[in-house]
Amino acid sequence: MKKSKILRIVTLVILIMIANSAFAQEKTEPAREEPVSRWEPTVLTPINLYDTFTFDEKNQTTVRTSMYIFGPAFVTVWGLVEWGWFSGHSFKVHPTDVWGADALDGGSDKLGHMFGAYTAKRAATFLFRASGDSRLKANLMGAAYAEVVTLILEFGDGLSTAYGFDPWDVVGNNVGILAGFLLDQFPVLDRMFALQCEWIPSKKFRKNFEPFTQNSDVFTDYSGQKILLATKLGGIPYLSRTPLRYLNVDLGYYARGYYNNYYKSNTQNLYLGLSVNYSIAFGDLLPTGYTSSTFQSIFNYYHVPLTLEAKKWELVRVPNNDEF
Repeated sequence: MKKSKILRIVTLVILIMIANSAFAQEKTEPAREEPVSRWEPTVLTPINLYDTFTFDEKNQTTVRTSMYIFGPAFVTVWGLVEWGWFSGHSFKVHPTDVWGADALDGGSDKLGHMFGAYTAKRAATFLFRASGDSRLKANLMGAAYAEVVTLILEFGDGLSTAYGFDPWDVVGNNVGILAGFLLDQFPVLDRMFALQCEWIPSKKFRKNFEPFTQNSDVFTDYSGQKILLATKLGGIPYLSRTPLRYLNVDLGYYARGYYNNYYKSNTQNLYLGLSVNYSIAFGDLLPTGYTSSTFQSIFNYYHVPLTLEAKKWELVRVPNNDEF
Protein backbone atom coordinates (compact mmCIF):
# COMPACT_ATOMS: atom_id res chain seq x y z
CA MET A 1 0.00 0.00 0.00
CA LYS A 2 2.83 2.37 0.89
CA LYS A 3 4.58 1.70 -2.42
CA SER A 4 1.34 2.32 -4.28
CA LYS A 5 0.84 5.64 -2.51
CA ILE A 6 4.41 6.72 -3.22
CA LEU A 7 4.00 5.75 -6.88
CA ARG A 8 0.82 7.83 -7.17
CA ILE A 9 2.54 10.85 -5.59
CA VAL A 10 5.57 10.55 -7.88
CA THR A 11 3.32 10.19 -10.93
CA LEU A 12 1.31 13.27 -9.89
CA VAL A 13 4.47 15.33 -9.42
CA ILE A 14 5.77 14.30 -12.86
CA LEU A 15 2.46 15.21 -14.49
CA ILE A 16 2.44 18.60 -12.77
CA MET A 17 6.01 19.26 -13.90
CA ILE A 18 5.17 18.36 -17.50
CA ALA A 19 2.03 20.50 -17.44
CA ASN A 20 3.89 23.47 -15.96
CA SER A 21 6.68 23.11 -18.53
CA ALA A 22 4.20 23.08 -21.39
CA PHE A 23 2.31 26.07 -19.97
CA ALA A 24 5.45 28.07 -19.29
CA GLN A 25 6.86 27.40 -22.73
CA GLU A 26 3.61 28.33 -24.41
CA LYS A 27 3.45 31.61 -22.52
CA THR A 28 7.10 32.65 -22.58
CA GLU A 29 8.37 31.33 -25.89
CA PRO A 30 9.88 34.32 -27.71
CA ALA A 31 8.70 35.36 -31.13
CA ARG A 32 10.58 33.80 -34.01
CA GLU A 33 13.41 35.85 -35.38
CA GLU A 34 13.19 37.17 -38.90
CA PRO A 35 14.92 34.82 -41.37
CA VAL A 36 18.44 35.88 -42.24
CA SER A 37 19.54 36.63 -45.77
CA ARG A 38 19.42 33.59 -48.01
CA TRP A 39 23.10 34.15 -48.82
CA GLU A 40 24.16 34.33 -45.18
CA PRO A 41 26.34 31.25 -44.48
CA THR A 42 25.37 31.14 -40.80
CA VAL A 43 21.68 30.44 -41.53
CA LEU A 44 20.28 27.80 -39.19
CA THR A 45 19.13 24.80 -41.19
CA PRO A 46 17.04 22.90 -41.88
CA ILE A 47 14.25 25.45 -41.86
CA ASN A 48 11.24 23.36 -40.91
CA LEU A 49 7.85 24.04 -42.41
CA TYR A 50 6.48 25.51 -39.18
CA ASP A 51 9.19 28.18 -39.26
CA THR A 52 7.45 29.86 -42.20
CA PHE A 53 4.03 28.22 -42.49
CA THR A 54 1.20 29.16 -40.16
CA PHE A 55 -2.39 28.04 -39.82
CA ASP A 56 -5.38 30.23 -39.14
CA GLU A 57 -6.49 29.34 -35.61
CA LYS A 58 -10.06 29.15 -36.88
CA ASN A 59 -8.98 26.08 -38.88
CA GLN A 60 -7.41 24.30 -35.91
CA THR A 61 -10.40 22.01 -35.38
CA THR A 62 -10.55 21.12 -39.08
CA VAL A 63 -6.82 20.41 -39.29
CA ARG A 64 -6.74 18.20 -36.22
CA THR A 65 -9.95 16.36 -37.02
CA SER A 66 -8.49 15.59 -40.44
CA MET A 67 -5.35 14.24 -38.75
CA TYR A 68 -7.29 11.98 -36.42
CA ILE A 69 -9.23 10.55 -39.35
CA PHE A 70 -6.54 10.39 -42.04
CA GLY A 71 -3.75 8.59 -40.15
CA PRO A 72 -5.73 5.57 -38.90
CA ALA A 73 -7.78 5.43 -42.13
CA PHE A 74 -4.69 5.45 -44.37
CA VAL A 75 -2.98 2.68 -42.40
CA THR A 76 -6.17 0.59 -42.36
CA VAL A 77 -6.89 0.94 -46.09
CA TRP A 78 -3.27 0.22 -47.01
CA GLY A 79 -3.28 -2.82 -44.73
CA LEU A 80 -6.43 -4.18 -46.34
CA VAL A 81 -5.21 -3.62 -49.90
CA GLU A 82 -1.50 -4.41 -49.62
CA TRP A 83 -0.97 -6.58 -46.55
CA GLY A 84 -4.03 -8.80 -46.37
CA TRP A 85 -5.41 -7.63 -43.05
CA PHE A 86 -8.32 -9.60 -41.58
CA SER A 87 -7.55 -12.50 -43.91
CA GLY A 88 -6.61 -14.68 -40.95
CA HIS A 89 -8.97 -16.44 -38.58
CA SER A 90 -7.44 -15.24 -35.31
CA PHE A 91 -4.83 -12.89 -33.89
CA LYS A 92 -1.34 -14.35 -33.98
CA VAL A 93 2.04 -13.27 -32.62
CA HIS A 94 4.98 -13.91 -34.93
CA PRO A 95 8.36 -12.54 -33.76
CA THR A 96 10.97 -12.45 -36.51
CA ASP A 97 14.76 -12.59 -36.48
CA VAL A 98 16.34 -9.18 -36.10
CA TRP A 99 20.06 -9.89 -36.51
CA GLY A 100 22.18 -12.17 -38.62
CA ALA A 101 21.82 -13.79 -42.02
CA ASP A 102 18.25 -14.90 -41.28
CA ALA A 103 16.99 -11.45 -40.28
CA LEU A 104 13.70 -10.60 -41.98
CA ASP A 105 14.53 -8.75 -45.20
CA GLY A 106 18.10 -8.48 -43.99
CA GLY A 107 17.09 -6.13 -41.17
CA SER A 108 15.60 -3.58 -43.56
CA ASP A 109 12.09 -4.32 -42.33
CA LYS A 110 12.86 -3.09 -38.81
CA LEU A 111 14.71 -0.04 -40.09
CA GLY A 112 11.73 0.67 -42.32
CA HIS A 113 9.46 0.59 -39.29
CA MET A 114 11.82 2.95 -37.49
CA PHE A 115 11.90 5.44 -40.37
CA GLY A 116 8.15 5.26 -40.99
CA ALA A 117 7.34 5.98 -37.35
CA TYR A 118 9.97 8.74 -37.31
CA THR A 119 8.41 10.57 -40.26
CA ALA A 120 4.86 10.07 -38.97
CA LYS A 121 5.83 11.48 -35.60
CA ARG A 122 7.58 14.53 -37.04
CA ALA A 123 4.76 15.25 -39.50
CA ALA A 124 2.22 15.08 -36.68
CA THR A 125 4.35 17.35 -34.51
CA PHE A 126 4.51 19.87 -37.36
CA LEU A 127 0.71 19.96 -37.61
CA PHE A 128 0.25 20.34 -33.85
CA ARG A 129 2.96 23.01 -33.74
CA ALA A 130 1.66 24.91 -36.76
CA SER A 131 -1.87 24.92 -35.37
CA GLY A 132 -0.97 26.59 -32.11
CA ASP A 133 0.76 24.26 -29.64
CA SER A 134 4.05 24.99 -27.89
CA ARG A 135 7.14 23.03 -28.85
CA LEU A 136 6.86 20.63 -25.91
CA LYS A 137 3.11 20.08 -26.17
CA ALA A 138 3.27 19.53 -29.93
CA ASN A 139 6.16 17.13 -29.42
CA LEU A 140 4.27 15.06 -26.85
CA MET A 141 1.08 15.09 -28.93
CA GLY A 142 2.98 14.11 -32.07
CA ALA A 143 4.65 11.21 -30.27
CA ALA A 144 1.31 9.99 -28.90
CA TYR A 145 -0.31 10.27 -32.33
CA ALA A 146 2.46 8.28 -34.02
CA GLU A 147 2.30 5.66 -31.27
CA VAL A 148 -1.43 5.12 -31.79
CA VAL A 149 -1.15 4.95 -35.59
CA THR A 150 1.75 2.48 -35.52
CA LEU A 151 0.00 0.28 -32.95
CA ILE A 152 -3.04 0.12 -35.25
CA LEU A 153 -0.65 -1.05 -37.97
CA GLU A 154 0.93 -3.73 -35.79
CA PHE A 155 -2.34 -5.11 -34.45
CA GLY A 156 -3.66 -5.17 -38.01
CA ASP A 157 -0.68 -7.32 -38.97
CA GLY A 158 -1.66 -9.66 -36.15
CA LEU A 159 -4.90 -10.39 -38.03
CA SER A 160 -3.11 -11.06 -41.31
CA THR A 161 -2.15 -14.52 -42.55
CA ALA A 162 0.91 -13.03 -44.25
CA TYR A 163 2.57 -11.40 -41.23
CA GLY A 164 1.37 -11.60 -37.64
CA PHE A 165 2.08 -9.29 -34.72
CA ASP A 166 5.83 -8.82 -34.34
CA PRO A 167 6.99 -7.26 -31.03
CA TRP A 168 10.23 -6.23 -32.71
CA ASP A 169 8.23 -4.04 -35.09
CA VAL A 170 6.91 -2.17 -32.06
CA VAL A 171 10.48 -1.72 -30.83
CA GLY A 172 11.54 -0.32 -34.22
CA ASN A 173 8.58 2.05 -34.26
CA ASN A 174 9.40 3.41 -30.83
CA VAL A 175 13.06 3.93 -31.67
CA GLY A 176 11.90 6.10 -34.58
CA ILE A 177 9.42 8.01 -32.42
CA LEU A 178 12.10 8.65 -29.80
CA ALA A 179 14.54 9.90 -32.44
CA GLY A 180 11.88 12.25 -33.80
CA PHE A 181 11.07 13.49 -30.30
CA LEU A 182 14.71 14.37 -29.60
CA LEU A 183 15.22 16.22 -32.89
CA ASP A 184 11.94 18.12 -32.58
CA GLN A 185 12.63 19.12 -28.99
CA PHE A 186 16.26 20.18 -29.46
CA PRO A 187 16.82 22.31 -32.60
CA VAL A 188 20.60 22.11 -32.19
CA LEU A 189 20.36 18.35 -32.81
CA ASP A 190 17.89 18.84 -35.66
CA ARG A 191 20.37 21.10 -37.44
CA MET A 192 23.13 18.51 -37.12
CA PHE A 193 21.41 15.15 -37.66
CA ALA A 194 18.65 13.56 -39.71
CA LEU A 195 17.29 10.11 -40.43
CA GLN A 196 16.81 9.76 -44.18
CA CYS A 197 15.61 7.19 -46.68
CA GLU A 198 16.93 6.63 -50.18
CA TRP A 199 14.88 4.67 -52.70
CA ILE A 200 15.46 3.64 -56.30
CA PRO A 201 12.87 1.10 -57.52
CA SER A 202 14.50 -2.32 -57.65
CA LYS A 203 14.45 -4.41 -60.82
CA LYS A 204 11.89 -6.75 -59.25
CA PHE A 205 9.64 -3.79 -58.41
CA ARG A 206 9.89 -2.37 -61.93
CA LYS A 207 9.30 -5.72 -63.66
CA ASN A 208 6.38 -6.86 -61.50
CA PHE A 209 4.66 -3.55 -60.82
CA GLU A 210 0.88 -3.80 -60.75
CA PRO A 211 -1.20 -0.94 -59.29
CA PHE A 212 -3.15 -1.67 -56.11
CA THR A 213 -1.47 -5.02 -55.46
CA GLN A 214 1.40 -6.15 -53.23
CA ASN A 215 3.65 -5.65 -56.26
CA SER A 216 3.12 -1.90 -55.99
CA ASP A 217 4.12 -1.60 -52.33
CA VAL A 218 6.98 0.92 -52.28
CA PHE A 219 7.40 0.51 -48.53
CA THR A 220 8.56 -3.10 -48.83
CA ASP A 221 10.82 -2.71 -51.88
CA TYR A 222 13.81 -3.16 -49.59
CA SER A 223 16.31 -4.02 -52.33
CA GLY A 224 15.88 -0.47 -53.59
CA GLN A 225 16.14 1.25 -50.21
CA LYS A 226 18.85 2.60 -47.95
CA ILE A 227 18.28 3.98 -44.45
CA LEU A 228 20.89 6.36 -43.15
CA LEU A 229 21.86 8.76 -40.42
CA ALA A 230 23.10 12.00 -41.96
CA THR A 231 25.42 14.28 -40.04
CA LYS A 232 24.91 17.73 -41.54
CA LEU A 233 28.15 19.70 -41.53
CA GLY A 234 26.09 22.83 -42.17
CA GLY A 235 24.61 22.51 -38.70
CA ILE A 236 27.97 22.41 -36.93
CA PRO A 237 29.38 25.73 -35.64
CA TYR A 238 32.26 27.10 -37.70
CA LEU A 239 31.79 24.50 -40.46
CA SER A 240 28.50 26.22 -41.30
CA ARG A 241 30.60 29.22 -42.38
CA THR A 242 32.59 27.22 -44.93
CA PRO A 243 31.74 25.44 -48.21
CA LEU A 244 31.62 22.21 -46.17
CA ARG A 245 28.14 23.28 -45.13
CA TYR A 246 26.86 21.78 -48.39
CA LEU A 247 28.01 18.28 -47.39
CA ASN A 248 26.56 15.53 -45.23
CA VAL A 249 28.51 12.65 -43.73
CA ASP A 250 26.29 9.59 -44.07
CA LEU A 251 26.25 6.37 -42.08
CA GLY A 252 23.96 4.10 -44.05
CA TYR A 253 22.63 0.56 -44.12
CA TYR A 254 21.02 -1.49 -46.85
CA ALA A 255 20.20 -5.10 -47.68
CA ARG A 256 19.98 -6.64 -51.12
CA GLY A 257 18.36 -9.89 -52.22
CA TYR A 258 16.01 -11.39 -49.59
CA TYR A 259 12.90 -12.52 -51.45
CA ASN A 260 14.22 -10.76 -54.54
CA ASN A 261 15.22 -13.28 -57.19
CA TYR A 262 17.22 -10.79 -59.25
CA TYR A 263 20.19 -11.13 -56.87
CA LYS A 264 22.58 -14.07 -56.62
CA SER A 265 23.27 -13.42 -52.93
CA ASN A 266 21.55 -11.95 -49.91
CA THR A 267 23.76 -9.22 -48.50
CA GLN A 268 23.70 -6.78 -45.61
CA ASN A 269 25.86 -3.68 -45.97
CA LEU A 270 27.02 -0.76 -43.87
CA TYR A 271 28.72 2.25 -45.42
CA LEU A 272 30.23 5.63 -44.64
CA GLY A 273 29.82 8.23 -47.34
CA LEU A 274 29.46 11.84 -48.42
CA SER A 275 26.44 13.47 -50.02
CA VAL A 276 25.14 16.91 -50.92
CA ASN A 277 22.93 18.69 -48.41
CA TYR A 278 20.10 19.70 -50.72
CA SER A 279 18.22 21.36 -47.87
CA ILE A 280 20.93 23.99 -47.53
CA ALA A 281 21.39 24.24 -51.30
CA PHE A 282 17.70 25.02 -51.86
CA GLY A 283 17.72 27.34 -48.86
CA ASP A 284 20.45 29.39 -50.51
CA LEU A 285 19.00 29.31 -54.03
CA LEU A 286 15.36 30.07 -53.26
CA PRO A 287 13.91 33.16 -51.57
CA THR A 288 12.82 32.62 -47.99
CA GLY A 289 9.22 31.43 -47.91
CA TYR A 290 6.91 28.44 -48.21
CA THR A 291 8.55 27.02 -51.35
CA SER A 292 12.03 27.17 -49.86
CA SER A 293 11.05 25.66 -46.51
CA THR A 294 9.02 22.93 -48.24
CA PHE A 295 11.98 21.83 -50.36
CA GLN A 296 14.28 21.98 -47.35
CA SER A 297 11.92 19.82 -45.32
CA ILE A 298 11.50 17.22 -48.10
CA PHE A 299 15.25 16.76 -48.51
CA ASN A 300 15.65 16.49 -44.76
CA TYR A 301 13.86 13.12 -45.06
CA TYR A 302 14.44 11.90 -48.61
CA HIS A 303 18.03 11.16 -49.55
CA VAL A 304 18.91 11.76 -53.18
CA PRO A 305 20.69 8.61 -54.49
CA LEU A 306 23.97 10.33 -55.32
CA THR A 307 26.17 9.28 -52.41
CA LEU A 308 29.92 8.81 -52.56
CA GLU A 309 30.49 5.64 -50.52
CA ALA A 310 33.93 6.25 -49.05
CA LYS A 311 33.98 3.02 -47.05
CA LYS A 312 31.73 -0.03 -47.26
CA TRP A 313 31.47 -3.04 -44.98
CA GLU A 314 29.70 -6.17 -46.19
CA LEU A 315 28.32 -7.65 -42.98
CA VAL A 316 26.57 -10.71 -44.42
CA ARG A 317 26.67 -12.60 -47.72
CA VAL A 318 24.74 -15.84 -48.19
CA PRO A 319 23.36 -17.55 -51.31
CA ASN A 320 19.96 -16.34 -52.45
CA ASN A 321 17.78 -19.42 -52.79
CA ASP A 322 15.14 -17.36 -54.58
CA GLU A 323 17.47 -16.55 -57.50
CA PHE A 324 16.26 -17.30 -61.02
